[in-house]
Formats: sequence, C-alpha cells, structure tokens
Amino acid sequence: MRNDAQNFMFNALRNALYHTAQRKLFENRARWLNFLVVAFGTAALSDVLKPTGITAVHLGGFTALIGALQLTFDFSSRARTHQMLQHDYYQDLADFQRIPEPTESDIAQAQSRLTAIMANEPPTMKAVDAKAHNDAIDATGFYDQDQRLKVPLWHHFLRNFIGFEGKNYPTFEEIDARKQMALEAKKGKKSNVTAQ
Repeated sequence: MRNDAQNFMFNALRNALYHTAQRKLFENRARWLNFLVVAFGTAALSDVLKPTGITAVHLGGFTALIGALQLTFDFSSRARTHQMLQHDYYQDLADFQRIPEPTESDIAQAQSRLTAIMANEPPTMKAVDAKAHNDAIDATGFYDQDQRLKVPLWHHFLRNFIGFEGKNYPTFEEIDARKQMALEAKKGKKSNVTAQ
C-alpha cells in the first residue's frame, strides 16, 4: 500500500495523462475535419475526381456534412477543455512536489484541489482512464506491475467511442487471485469426491 502522498501524486498524474490522451484525440479529429473541408471544398479536386463519377455536387455534400460534424461535435472546444484540465492536474502535482516533506495537512489541501478540478470534468471514458492508470503505474513505479488494469482488446479499440460507464477493470493481481480461488475450489471438490 502506498502512502497518501504517493497516492495523491499517482492520481494527479493519472488524471493528467487521461486528459492529455483526450486532448490529442480531439485535436486530431478537428485537424482532419478541417483538412477534409478545405480539400473537398476546392474546385481542383472535383476536376481530379471527375473520371470517377464524383462531381462538384458530391464534394459540396461531403463538405456540408463534414462542416455539420464540426459544428455538432465541436472537437476543438473539447480539446481545449481537456487541455485546461490537463494543465490544472499538472499544476496541482507540481505545487505538491515543491513541498519537501508533505504533512497530512499538505496532502489534504492537495487532495482538495484535485477534487475541485474533478468537478469540471466531462464524463470519463473508462477504457481511456484505465490506460492512463497503467501509464501512471509505469511512470511512477509506486505500484507493482500486478496493479495494472486488464482492459479487454475490444474495449481498447473502442475506447474513444464508447464510455463503458460502470465498468470496473480488474487488476492482474485480482485476476490471479480469482484463478487461484477457482483452482483451490476445484481441488476441494476432487478431495470431497475421493473421500466419499
């Protein structure tokens, strides 16, 4: 078990890493949509694509659709939200790291600031958060590798599209403990059968 100072630093870093990942995702989506609006909006592209049967009308429709996606989902604004939260978490962590020997009061104040930042968070993408948890374990070394979270492969691939609300990913330690319990239960059944 880590001490409270390490728990605070781990959670602040995990949250900062989560928002870094989300910021990058939304920045990339906004960048690609902007590129497509510009590319599909050019007359030269319609001349190039004319032999394929794609006309200026089709490109105009694509441009309108992409513009509507930009306005509806507002990826740039969402990226800025995550950038601000990322900054706040790193700032809280940096402020805490300036304290040579944190007292219980210092830890409580830092944790209070962390909670206040969390109040501004959009809904969490659980699989992205689990990846941030694993990245924070790797970065800090505060926890053993068996405290990493097991994320199913299909959750990994869909992590930016589905929130997986309510999902709690087990640690590798928990998975091993369950396997051990199942093995012991199986051995217990076999010994009961042979005793009869």
